[in-house]
Amino acid sequence: MKKALLLFFILGNVVVCHAQFVLDGKMTARNINKIYLSYTDSKGARKSDSSLVRNGSFRFSGDIKEPTISMLSTALNARMDQANMATIVLEPAAMKVTIGQDDFKNVMVTGSRSHAEYASVNDQMQKIRARWQVVMDTLSAVNKRSNFAFQELKNWVLKPYNAEIDEVQNSFLKAHPTSYMAAYFLRVKAGELSADSLNKIFARFPLKVQQSSFGKAIAEELERKKKGVPGVVAPAIAKTDIDGKLLRLSDYKGKYVLLDFWASWCLPCRKGNPHLKELYAHYKSKGFEIIGVSDDDRKHDAWRKAVADDGIGMWKHVLRGLDMEKRMRNESNPDDLSEAYGIRTLPTKILIDRNGVIVGRYNGGSEDDAALDAKLAEVMP
Repeated sequence: MKKALLLFFILGNVVVCHAQFVLDGKMTARNINKIYLSYTDSKGARKSDSSLVRNGSFRFSGDIKEPTISMLSTALNARMDQANMATIVLEPAAMKVTIGQDDFKNVMVTGSRSHAEYASVNDQMQKIRARWQVVMDTLSAVNKRSNFAFQELKNWVLKPYNAEIDEVQNSFLKAHPTSYMAAYFLRVKAGELSADSLNKIFARFPLKVQQSSFGKAIAEELERKKKGVPGVVAPAIAKTDIDGKLLRLSDYKGKYVLLDFWASWCLPCRKGNPHLKELYAHYKSKGFEIIGVSDDDRKHDAWRKAVADDGIGMWKHVLRGLDMEKRMRNESNPDDLSEAYGIRTLPTKILIDRNGVIVGRYNGGSEDDAALDAKLAEVMP
């Protein structure tokens, strides 16, 4: 009897940890014979399942252990921007989805509380984005060129719309601190927050949410934010530079080194290059060096052209070491300098002292110039 009870409790725990979902669907489109569902299963494996569409009906089932983001589409490996693709938040439950004629962007889902929460927030954000798109289309019609001044104008115009989106997300986080979707939306905006701000919100989540896949992603982001911050020893750098020569950060011991994380396609980065040239000219004789770390691993020609066009070849340049295959598999890449230094936005500048210790980190564009200038004046008077 005791063994039977023990087996019952063991099996019960297995059911709690790994539960099956069932998604029954209805669609009015008559020219679609097969539909696909991509999601992460209870073992953490990425699944791409398919179902035949018979008389407008289809069914999917599988094992998941928590609310899970899935992609329902008419094509295998569909892109996020495809018309016939919908995001559905699966739960370990019986759910139904209804798709109108060629209307994957407005699917109706029942049986998933998490999806209802996701849809509520997403609908609000989509309405804001629709308003900002009207403004962007108008601006683009007026100015066809993408120059620094136009980029700044767009950023200024979009600022209130971005603030509205932040408010929608923040309101949901405050109202639903125990929701898995709160962790999902926090993960989406985690890169924009400081480590302290992110940790304060994350700490309010219950343990089950912190230990969910969304929660683990936030915890990983917190660990990344601890890298490349003042007070820690700068991670090692050993890269082939733009001239084909080996560059080691350790060779610069005894000098102040500014790592400039930038890209040829980053307008704020390039707008800041004239100021960097001024700093380099002023402090070089005092033992100051700059190493440009570019996010142009897939655009070598654009990288070289930007260095030449901006006249910044007087300091060293390397590529960050991005490996898209590893990123798609969610694998760490020890050769990626942006990972090593916890870089989430461009431009970011990191100041390293003569002993190889980070003494300054400056995120953003010209708004941080004053802080960097003050620090350089302090350490190299």
